[in-house]
Amino acid sequence: MRLHRIQVHNFKLLQDVRVDFSVDPERPLTAIRAENGSGKTSLLYAILWGLYGVSGLRAVTGAEKIRLTSTASPTGIPVMVEVSLDFEVEDDGVLARYRIQRTVNETPAEGDEVERGNEIIRLTQLTEAGGEPMALPERWIAQRLPERLADVFFTNGDDVQRFISGRQHAHERQEKVHLAIESLLGIGMLRKAAEDAAAVYEVYEKRAAKDAGSKVEALADQRDARKKKYDELVARVDVLSARQKNMEGTQAQKRRELEAIKDVGDLEVLNAQISDLERDCVALDSRRNECLREMSLLLRSEVTSWSLMSESLTAGLERLDELADKRIIPSHSIQVLHDCLDDYRCICGESLDPGTSHRNHVQDLLAEQQKRSAVSEYLSDTRYRARALRDIGDRSERFPERRTGLLAEYATITQEIERKGALLNSAKERRGRIDDERVRWLQGDLNDLDQKIKDTVYEHGNLSNQVEAAQQDLAVKQKALEKAQRDAQISADIATKRDVAHDLKTLVSAVRRRLEGEYVDRVSDRLQAMFQEIIGTDSSATQGVYRGVTITDSFDIKVMSQRDTSFDPDFEVNGASQRALTLSFVWSLMEVAGVVAPRFIDTPLGMVSGDTKRRMVQAITRPASPSETPFQVVLLLTRSEIAGIEDILDDRAGSFTTLSCSHHYPRDLSNNWLVDAPVSRTCACTHREMCEVCARHGDVEHLRYREQGVPQWQ
Repeated sequence: MRLHRIQVHNFKLLQDVRVDFSVDPERPLTAIRAENGSGKTSLLYAILWGLYGVSGLRAVTGAEKIRLTSTASPTGIPVMVEVSLDFEVEDDGVLARYRIQRTVNETPAEGDEVERGNEIIRLTQLTEAGGEPMALPERWIAQRLPERLADVFFTNGDDVQRFISGRQHAHERQEKVHLAIESLLGIGMLRKAAEDAAAVYEVYEKRAAKDAGSKVEALADQRDARKKKYDELVARVDVLSARQKNMEGTQAQKRRELEAIKDVGDLEVLNAQISDLERDCVALDSRRNECLREMSLLLRSEVTSWSLMSESLTAGLERLDELADKRIIPSHSIQVLHDCLDDYRCICGESLDPGTSHRNHVQDLLAEQQKRSAVSEYLSDTRYRARALRDIGDRSERFPERRTGLLAEYATITQEIERKGALLNSAKERRGRIDDERVRWLQGDLNDLDQKIKDTVYEHGNLSNQVEAAQQDLAVKQKALEKAQRDAQISADIATKRDVAHDLKTLVSAVRRRLEGEYVDRVSDRLQAMFQEIIGTDSSATQGVYRGVTITDSFDIKVMSQRDTSFDPDFEVNGASQRALTLSFVWSLMEVAGVVAPRFIDTPLGMVSGDTKRRMVQAITRPASPSETPFQVVLLLTRSEIAGIEDILDDRAGSFTTLSCSHHYPRDLSNNWLVDAPVSRTCACTHREMCEVCARHGDVEHLRYREQGVPQWQ
């Protein structure tokens, strides 16, 4: 199966979204650029829902509640959700085009509840003459893209490594790998045949035991009882192992969280640092205020005045000195005239009696002098002050030095305040990340887990001993039963049927093991080569961490160290290598199986960077050679994931789409779409372009503008 197009209507925020996929064997990659929160995961889930419906979506995602519509949809109003997928498959050696459409009406209710109608699914074969409806579309899909393999073909990047790890018990991982190999390689029917043959053999074995007599029948019953006990013990061991694995996973997670908190710093030390920094900031602020006060006083001082206005002040003082030389100032005549009038005699001896012309003259002179006295006194006072200021002016050269010193001190204090403030904010932020109660809770949980794991290990040891004893007891009973059957008289018909059933069971199991072994060896070899290609090493290297990877006979994926010890994929293999390992397994399995199917991955390059990221993208997008089966890969990438692999996308991508969401405006998105509720839309921009729909702040620095025409919101 290869996807051609998907159209989504009202699925989550995907109101009306269309994506065309590349079907060019030379450029097998479809690159969908989308930031977090733009609808990448919704697009992935829309495809899963379109193929498998709500029940399949629930099985794949593990979610209990499934809501298809946007949470912004008004309550009580039905919303039609529709997904349409165009794809091609090969039927009897001929490529045929199909379209599957799944539709449902969903009515949002109070809270996060919804009322959902019956899903309607239509499958149509697309021909030149039009569309031809197909019967039983779900069964048709199940045969070509079984739901149990959905997480192989369609996966969230954050979950990609869980296909082979994800805090699961080893037998779960083995079963998942085994199932994938059987399903993709077409040997799943052999498992069913082997199980049927074993069931038939068990029936005839019981008949043979009954025909052989009570002794043999009793031995058969005892053997069955031992087998039942053995199976129960094995099941208990598996449950206990899974519980221990889960506890170890929880323990590792809590330890990482505790270490992350402790890495922030000691709470008491941080509190002391914050207290010291706060005191320093108060003292610095006080020093800065004092510096400002000294600047203000300096600007108001006589020294500053003389420094700034010395020429004007000198000229004014010279003019005042001229007035003094002419005896215009200071003025002392007013008091003399008053004395003469009081004595009725002028200083020249003339009488100043009332009514005389001399007295009238003196009185007129007194009035004139009184008019001039205010100005004279002001000028006199100004002259005295100016002379004093002139004496201070001799020290005016101190002003520039003092000014420079105060400005330098102010700048130094300000810088120190900023530095101390930054340290204070950092310390407070770190303190905010320390939850003392959380630390105590985590430590208490870890102590409890330590004890529980110890108890589980002890119980596991006891059960393992019981399993070993039960296995030995079962083997003894089986031998006793086989001997009794040989010694007993059994009818030829039953014996023949029993033996034929036994031979058939053995044959089918042997064929199954043979085929599985051959395929597993081929997948294992390709897995090793691809994994080492991505992580940048080879089996002959001695300096790397990993020596190789293989699939064991029990279908477990083992990562080997340079010392031939195996790594635990859950705890000892980093996230980037886990992703590389899972992608290598899926790609290798599909290559060996020759299966044409989409490989759809949301955010595949998280926790992967640098050369490893480039090698990973090159490995999973490299076009198939003429002898290999063509494939199709769809990667949903953020801008940060794209950084550093632009040239690879240029060469390998046959289709580009950018997915954006309106709720990113104005924080990240440049343009307002003028919509009332959040909605996601697509545009045809490549990873090197931007337009009115997808432009984000900062894009203008490194992306070229693509003329979009009339924006979708107009």
